[in-house]
Amino acid sequence: MAKLIHVSDDVYEGLTLLKGKESYSYVIRKLMQQKRLKEKFLTFYGKGGIEPGKVEQLRSLWSKWSEKYV
Repeated sequence: MAKLIHVSDDVYEGLTLLKGKESYSYVIRKLMQQKRLKEKFLTFYGKGGIEPGKVEQLRSLWSKWSEKYV
């Protein structure tokens, strides 16, 4: 069931740029999934499985990847 939401003009413009030919729901769903994956990664990091320097390197690479593919 569809719901009506209100967003500011700048958010609407940003979503429009991200969506291309996809639906707004697809873009929002994809952004939510990325946030969940990032949270899972950061939870794992807190268990001592990764060196702090590696986290910064991965964060930088993740940003580059997300700018290219999102």
